[in-house]
Amino acid sequence: MRSNALGRSFSLAFRLTFFICLSTIVAFFVFTWIMINSVEKHFAEQDVNDLTQISANVMHILADNRESLAERVRDIEKVTAAYQNVFVYLTGQNGELLFQTAGLPNLAAFSPRHGPHDQRYYLWNTLGPAGHGTLPSHHASHKETTYRVIAVPVVSTLNGQPTTHRLVMAMSMDFHLHYINSLKYKLVISALIISLLIILLVLVAVHRGHAPLRAVSTRIGNISSANLDVRLNPSAVPIELEQLVKSFNHMIERIEDVFTRQSHFSADIAHEIRTPITNLITQTEIALSQQRCVKELEDILYSNLEEFHRMAKMVSDMLFLAQADNNQLIPESTLIDLQQEVIKVFDFFEAFAEERGVALVLTGEPQLLYGDPLMIRRAINNLLSNAIRYTPKGERVLVTLSHQQTAPNRQQTVTLTVENPGQPIPASHLPRLFDRFYRVDPSRQRKGEGSGIGLAIVKSIIKAHHGEVIVTSDATSTRFTLQLPARPPA
Repeated sequence: MRSNALGRSFSLAFRLTFFICLSTIVAFFVFTWIMINSVEKHFAEQDVNDLTQISANVMHILADNRESLAERVRDIEKVTAAYQNVFVYLTGQNGELLFQTAGLPNLAAFSPRHGPHDQRYYLWNTLGPAGHGTLPSHHASHKETTYRVIAVPVVSTLNGQPTTHRLVMAMSMDFHLHYINSLKYKLVISALIISLLIILLVLVAVHRGHAPLRAVSTRIGNISSANLDVRLNPSAVPIELEQLVKSFNHMIERIEDVFTRQSHFSADIAHEIRTPITNLITQTEIALSQQRCVKELEDILYSNLEEFHRMAKMVSDMLFLAQADNNQLIPESTLIDLQQEVIKVFDFFEAFAEERGVALVLTGEPQLLYGDPLMIRRAINNLLSNAIRYTPKGERVLVTLSHQQTAPNRQQTVTLTVENPGQPIPASHLPRLFDRFYRVDPSRQRKGEGSGIGLAIVKSIIKAHHGEVIVTSDATSTRFTLQLPARPPA
């Protein structure tokens, strides 16, 4: 419960703004860190290269045997004088000081480390790796000044004898460090300013980006039962909302259809109930208008009784459909011989069919299935009654029984088809035949033709048995097909 509450405490706009800003700011600071490290590495390499070049010049001077040691030292002083930020400390083989730049920090503690290979070019710097090979790190500071130090052993010939000198060179890094610190300060300030601008821009962009969503939400909020015909335009919204708008339109279409059918249903049932009530009132008023004999009163009572039966049947049918709508129809699971059920319905309608001049024909082998006998018989009864009513005189109603097996699960399906000749039903009306009180010809009034919800009851019964009702109509006949599983789903 707490995690859900926390998840709903932040809006989508806030989450989107936060993650975009966080990602952008982190990327910017990573770029800043890479840039500063690149500058530091560049300055380190430049310092080492300068010191390496200067030390090479000094070693070249010391290696010149044509001059005396004093002349060599003077040449070194001239060469290093051109570099204001470079300090030189040179000692002899016995540690005696040969040359030291004025203002030089104490470099006597620095000694070259003898590597396993060429000792002359083995560098030792104070701030990190540079030059050729691995360079140990050491820091020397003098009056808060940082130096990069290289100690190099130099071998020369003095008075015909090989002599090893110790050359220590230091380069002040204050200029570079000042530049790097200034760059860091400027980049941090720039990063903060840019981060604030990014947050502001992302807030504006997210707010504008959510404008279509707010517009759609507003239009949806304005829809009521009075304007269910409103549809949203999928092409007027971003691609991300297109499927949502289409789904909403489909949902509104279904709601509008149900709402319209419910409105028509209320009007139709009021009309259907009003007719028998009007008949009852009229006949009763006529009976009371003057003296009647016993026979006339009996006829009126019988007529009223017919109207009462019709109203009772209608109420019963409506209660049945109400149970179906609430999924309260729970059919029994009894083994049924569908052929015997059709024969029973034939026996019931035999007199009515003879009166209409219609023959009843049954074809097909006996078919067994599990279901509710009363419900199945009622569905067959409604279909057969409807077929007899619309079959021309002298024609026949054909009932066909068959079975088939579906491929995926080898489930056996029992099929019952009720076919009758007559006027074809337009294709546009076929999907609506199972709606309550639906009329193919709205102007035609029902008089003694049933309650108008017989086919709706058929569909509810078959659906409760996990089956399907299919209707087709052409120039020769109209066919209602019931497809029922032989065994109910487990």
